[in-house]
Amino acid sequence: MANNIGPLRVSPNGRYLVDAKGEPFFWMGDTAWPLYAEYSRADAENYLANRAAKGFTVIQGVLAWGGGTGFEGPTPGPNAAGDLPWLDHNPATPNDAYFQHIDHIARVAAAHGLTLAMLPTWGYYVNDVGTLTPENAHAYGKWLGARYKAQPNIIWVNGGDRIPVGHEDTWNALAHGLREGDGGAHLITYHPCGWTHSSQYFHQSDWLDFNMIQTWTEWAKVYPAVAYDCQLAPARPVILAEGAYENGPEYPQGPITPLVVRRQAWWAFMAGGYSTYGQNEMWRMKPGWAETFDTPAAGHMSIYKQIATSRPWWQRAPDQGLFASGVSSERTLNAAVRSPQGDWAMVYLSSQCHALIHLDKLQARRVQATLVNPATGEHTDAGIFETGNFTGSQFPQARQQWFSTPGYWEDAVLLIDALKE
Repeated sequence: MANNIGPLRVSPNGRYLVDAKGEPFFWMGDTAWPLYAEYSRADAENYLANRAAKGFTVIQGVLAWGGGTGFEGPTPGPNAAGDLPWLDHNPATPNDAYFQHIDHIARVAAAHGLTLAMLPTWGYYVNDVGTLTPENAHAYGKWLGARYKAQPNIIWVNGGDRIPVGHEDTWNALAHGLREGDGGAHLITYHPCGWTHSSQYFHQSDWLDFNMIQTWTEWAKVYPAVAYDCQLAPARPVILAEGAYENGPEYPQGPITPLVVRRQAWWAFMAGGYSTYGQNEMWRMKPGWAETFDTPAAGHMSIYKQIATSRPWWQRAPDQGLFASGVSSERTLNAAVRSPQGDWAMVYLSSQCHALIHLDKLQARRVQATLVNPATGEHTDAGIFETGNFTGSQFPQARQQWFSTPGYWEDAVLLIDALKE
């Protein structure tokens, strides 16, 4: 599948991304921070093929990587071929041999229909050791922008697991260098550290096209975090760029099971945003890591995308008012969206629970309800119901209906569709 979607742009209403034809682009990301630096060519190719087959659309990775937060070396490490990203460890003098490998990965990703969300550097080399300065960051950004100006499947991601406070000049210089180099050919965002938002620092910046959030250990806070950014002006697309990683070992609110991973993705979607999945071994790369491409939650993300995109998702509006009872909170929050026209609604039930739903929110006389298992894709008919609308009376009749997560499912998605008479 050739990549003819890019370069991506922000939709006219500022709520989502669109492809080169102006069609809605569904962000379903994956995290592979060391993709360019530590994956061998064969591993990179196998990984990209695997993720494309699962329906992922965006891969997040770091060009100048140093091992990840808490594991960084004093300078970014070499790639699998032994090439360093910068000559003499100077960002103003990139190493062409290193970037030839990245050129190859970009072409392979494009052939698979994947967009690469590229971080020019991990944040450690700005905030912690000061390798990047405003001067060399601008030069590096300009060089990167010019090199990849014609590569359509790229998004630039400023930052790298750091807040910018005290280093805003360098991060701004890097972003402006990227924009100067590629002439605005690619979108730019910012990847912050745990439990922060790019919007806290750069929402009004001239170079920021959409927002990223990292909740990391605070996975129960995904919905309110995304919902907050979706309410800001000007409107910008919102990405949960880093949540809790499947099988990650360091989470106080662990273990990070496939159910937790599904909750993060569905909460982000129901709040009006999008999400990036993470598997612990894709960045830690312990022995045998390349055998972990098919862990359960990675497959569940394919099902998530199938369900979420089964309706005109770009038109969705979060509406917790669909719940008459049973919305719950925090780790077991239930969430809902519906179309502005009221012809469909989607409800995520995040646990074994019951929820009372306002069917009168749907603009039809009758609706069809379907329950879908987010872990398997199994569908079950949940019934046809009267909504209380279009009865001939002056006011609608408030019709509500209880729905429950089926007894052997961990969570469920309830689809409600207006029936044509």
